Amino acid sequence: MKPGKARSAIITGTVLLAFLSPSDLILAASPSTAGQQPATAAPTSADDPEDQLVAKFLHDCSGKGVKDASCEKRRNDFVAILKEDLLTLGATADRQFIPNIARIFRRSEVELRLAAADAIGMIGPEDSDVDMLIPLTNDPVPDVRHAVSNMVPHGKGKALDLLKERTHPRRTGPTPEKPQDPAKLPVPVVPDSIYLFDSSEISFGRVSYVMRGRGKSDPAQFFKAKAKKGPYKWEEFQQQYRYQLQDEQEALDQAQQAAGKQLENEKPPDPTNLQAFTDYMQRMQSVSMQGSMGRMSFDSYQSHLYGAPTVYVLEDRQIGQRSYPTRYVVVYQELALKRPGYRLSWMTVPDSAIKTAQVASLKEQQEEEALKAATKKEEETAKKRGEALDNLIKKKDEQEKSKFKKGQADLEKELGF
Repeated sequence: MKPGKARSAIITGTVLLAFLSPSDLILAASPSTAGQQPATAAPTSADDPEDQLVAKFLHDCSGKGVKDASCEKRRNDFVAILKEDLLTLGATADRQFIPNIARIFRRSEVELRLAAADAIGMIGPEDSDVDMLIPLTNDPVPDVRHAVSNMVPHGKGKALDLLKERTHPRRTGPTPEKPQDPAKLPVPVVPDSIYLFDSSEISFGRVSYVMRGRGKSDPAQFFKAKAKKGPYKWEEFQQQYRYQLQDEQEALDQAQQAAGKQLENEKPPDPTNLQAFTDYMQRMQSVSMQGSMGRMSFDSYQSHLYGAPTVYVLEDRQIGQRSYPTRYVVVYQELALKRPGYRLSWMTVPDSAIKTAQVASLKEQQEEEALKAATKKEEETAKKRGEALDNLIKKKDEQEKSKFKKGQADLEKELGF
């Protein structure tokens, strides 16, 4: 389609929407388009070769099990046509096209979902679109999530600003990711939960979910029944287990340093061997994120994004001279995603690493407790001194007062009063 022919784009897009496959999105079955009317399409022209190509591809090649050698070539043409149509619709800056463009995210073609994100960004979403855009931020394909995160800032509104702040793509690539198998996780998953790709990292022992919809299972009630300790407010939990969390962070940093040294001792592959060099660089990036700094974003709960998080300790295990929360869950409100959410957390470092880190922290704890005891003693001594001084001043004041009264009485007596 030639640039500027928005009407032809609507025609081709309408043909596409008539044959849309089930959604590939994880977060919702379909985007919400409440309060918005889709664009009205003109009748399809039977003489338009591009419309015919799109319609024929959808008819012959979109079904499951289709084995046609020509379909791959036709698919490339189909994608090229629809990508151009989408960008043409985006260039109109006409908001009436946004609901139909958003439906493109149901297609399996990654290229079309990328183009759809660009098109919506060109038009500029608004707060009224946010319910429709939220599912798109959790696309299984990392590159699509990046495109959506770049699209959201092109809009205006407080809800979009909040969604922008909440959305942080962590990985890249065109290959769809799969949610973690709940049966293989060390912490139970609430029924009707939806896995969040960019808020989960199995190597850190952090996996996040939101509920599929309002009125479904309550995460707080689910974990309250399984908790050994809690509930704690997030700040209270951090204070209660501050040394334990510090030991785990130190163990993570030590493991990161060991992995970094091991990688430094390896000879880097020849850059001309693109695959080997890419794998090496990815390993370096992975090592750089293995320490406590890499996990920090998973343990940050800003109140304007997560409300008031609550912690339920599911396992509290003795390691060395301390008891550690080795499995716990943080329950909160995903204010940007408009759903209840929770994050499963568990210890990923071995007990031996915790015991090593514990040696230094126990000394630090003893020194801190000794300092507190000394400070308390000094405060008590100062308090006693203050009380003694107050009593002395009070006694002196009373003596002066008594002396004054006696002098006054003697004077009155002499004067004959």
